[in-house]
Amino acid sequence: IPTKMQRLKKTVLDSAGKLDFGEFELQLFDNRYMNNKHQPKPEMKLGGWFRPSCIPISVILVLIVLVVLFPLLGHSRDQSASHGAFSKCKQSCTPFDCLDSCSFTLVESIPENLTYPDGLPEHVSTFEAWKTLLEKAEKEILIASFYWTLRGSDLNDTFPSAWQGEEIFSKILEAGTERGIKIKIAQNLPSHQQPNFDTEELARKGAAVVRSLNFTRLQGAGVLHTKFWIVDGKHIYLGSANMDWRSLTQVKELGALVLDCECLAMDLMKVFEVYWTLGVPDATVPAHWPANLSTQINALTPARLSLNGTQTLAYFSSSPPSFSPDGRTQDIDSILDVIASAKKYIHIAVMDYYPITLYGENKTFWPRIDDALKAAAVERNVRVRLLVSKWKSTRDYMFSFLRSLAAVSYNSKYY
Repeated sequence: IPTKMQRLKKTVLDSAGKLDFGEFELQLFDNRYMNNKHQPKPEMKLGGWFRPSCIPISVILVLIVLVVLFPLLGHSRDQSASHGAFSKCKQSCTPFDCLDSCSFTLVESIPENLTYPDGLPEHVSTFEAWKTLLEKAEKEILIASFYWTLRGSDLNDTFPSAWQGEEIFSKILEAGTERGIKIKIAQNLPSHQQPNFDTEELARKGAAVVRSLNFTRLQGAGVLHTKFWIVDGKHIYLGSANMDWRSLTQVKELGALVLDCECLAMDLMKVFEVYWTLGVPDATVPAHWPANLSTQINALTPARLSLNGTQTLAYFSSSPPSFSPDGRTQDIDSILDVIASAKKYIHIAVMDYYPITLYGENKTFWPRIDDALKAAAVERNVRVRLLVSKWKSTRDYMFSFLRSLAAVSYNSKYY
């Protein structure tokens, strides 16, 4: 962080809280879980561990990992055994063939005034990626989102660095009102503490149709934590950035822009359709999803397609299981599979690292990812590195979990 910024008593981020799963927001969700009158019937409850902190909705961008991993490993598949199901499928399963020749670009947000030495890699900005999608849109834009604060006024103030978010909002409004683009937005249910003024205005002006998912009513707890765009059934943005101006100019974010890739876009549209279905008033999670929402593209039968001229395999995963029609791989299975497939190194960047449930009456130890990382380091000599955010609200015991990971280094020089 620039020195002059360190002298400020309070930044926009400190004053407004985290941009993702902030402690304040999670406590609100947990209070809603405890107090909301729309509780599931007793036979529908899934136990005391079922809390917002352990059942977020996210679509993991396995695509990013695989695009980087498999072109590099393809030439050496015979040199060492593959570990994960996806890796084994690369050798023994029949992939789902796609005819698309897709463009894949890593995109990122770097905070303003945060600079790096010349010569380091640079990527397209999230802002430019979103503008590209808006410019390419001809018929339809689908957006799955956690919350919306694209304008500085959403935080009851004006901020010079909000201009990128405000431009995106204006272009979305223009697309829906002047260009005849059909816009559908699936979002997490707004609250009094976290209203979505942006989507309210888009809906009021006829620019978009908006549906909100009430996870407390649908399954007792949780949030829609997904962030992706689908344009005209062939262009995709998927990544960590919220629909928040701070995600464009004040926070590090990472995502992917995938263009001219109908095969993947149509599969991701099935995930959006699940959200859209559950966003209607009085919606319920079906015992079995319709067959038209099932997928053939998963860890066992990934899509085989060309990305930037390189033949590779890819698929999308999602969570929770109740939101997954037949064939969809679960997020946790994908994460563990990628870890199990690693041969040389695992590099992880996360906001928090707590192998426990944080918000609720009782803490529950949940070590599946933690155990997998330790096993990779100890059993396979994989080098593991973590880059973890340190906030003013970060709990001290997070560092105990990180030290626990580091403690296995006595058995492995690669950790």
